[in-house]
Amino acid sequence: MSYHDIDKEIAHLELVFGKISTNDRIPLTYWRNRLAMFPKTLLMPSQRARLARLEAALRSLEQSARALETEPPMRATGTQR
Repeated sequence: MSYHDIDKEIAHLELVFGKISTNDRIPLTYWRNRLAMFPKTLLMPSQRARLARLEAALRSLEQSARALETEPPMRATGTQR
């Protein structure tokens, strides 16, 4: 993967990460795997920094998903049980 290919892929993920949520059909594990595919040793410092921001955003989404899983279900009236 060339420097330019990596840059394009990171740019694509930056765009997508601005739109994904915990409710999407594509699971967050898919995005985690996409981030893991980058050859860390071949990255430029600016690319590493951009990937670090993406990983932080994904961690935040993953934490939100875990928090939603532990919340009690809502009643029909909109209050928690």
